[in-house]
Amino acid sequence: IPLITPYLPRYSDETEDSLRALVSGDVSAVFGGSTPYLRADEEWPRCKQCQHTLIPYIQISLSSGKTPQAFRERIPPLQTDGATLFQLFICAAESDLGDSCFEHWVVQYSDEHVNDSWLIRRIHVDGGDAGLASPEAEHEASNAARRGPAPPERVILEWTAGTPETAHLEEDSGDFDDEYYAAHEPAQGLKLLGYPERGKFYCTSTDSGECTAGDAGPHCDWRCLIQLGTQDEDNSVCRRFYTIGNMYVDQCSLHPEVFQAVSSGTW
Repeated sequence: IPLITPYLPRYSDETEDSLRALVSGDVSAVFGGSTPYLRADEEWPRCKQCQHTLIPYIQISLSSGKTPQAFRERIPPLQTDGATLFQLFICAAESDLGDSCFEHWVVQYSDEHVNDSWLIRRIHVDGGDAGLASPEAEHEASNAARRGPAPPERVILEWTAGTPETAHLEEDSGDFDDEYYAAHEPAQGLKLLGYPERGKFYCTSTDSGECTAGDAGPHCDWRCLIQLGTQDEDNSVCRRFYTIGNMYVDQCSLHPEVFQAVSSGTW
C-alpha cells in the first residue's frame, strides 16, 4: 500500500474580507460560514430533499499557490486567468432522526438520492468579480446562518504537509505492523488527500458505489479527496455534523470529475 501525504489546515484569525482574500489567492480556503461565492445572477443552491438552503462547508482556491499543488492537480483543468474555486455545499437542516440532512442521505445511500443533499463544483471567477452581488443572495446568506448548525467561518491560510499515511487499519487487510502503523496512521479531522479514517462497523458507498462514467463499465477506483471530519477529533463544531461517524469525499481516480460522499460508522 503506497504512502500518501495528507495536507492539514493552518488557520488565520487576521483576515477581514475572507471571500475577497479567497478569490485573490491571498488565502487557500474558507471553512464554514454562510457566505459562498455566487455569481450575481445565480440562485442559491438548495437541498433537493427538503428544499432548505445549502450551506458552504468549504471553499478552496485552485488558483492560489497556498493550496497544495498535489490537490490542485486532482481537479483539472487549471486555468491561468482569474480564479477557480472548488466549493462543497451541504444541507445542515435537521432530519427526523436528529442528524443533518446531508448525513442522513449519505448513510441512507441510494442511487436515486445520493446527490440530493449536497453539491460539489468548480466555479471560475473573472478578474475583479468577488463577493455576493445580488440582494437576494445577501438575504439567503442571512437565512442560511440561521438554518442548521452551520460551523463558524474559519479562514485557512494554507495547508501543511503531514506525515505520509498508510491505509486505515479497518481498510488494510494485509499484514499488520504495529510500529509501522503508529508512524503512518491516518490523521483525524479536516484534511486534503491522504487516507480517510474508517469507522469500525460500516462504510457507505465505497463497498457498493460504482462510478459509471466512461466506456469501461461500472468500476470502483475511488481515492480520498477531502476528509470533512471525524467522530473522534477534538472539535465540538464538527461533532454536530458527524454524530454517526467519519465523513469524507472520494474522487474517481479514472474520472476526476466524479465524486461521492462517504460515511464510515464508528458504532
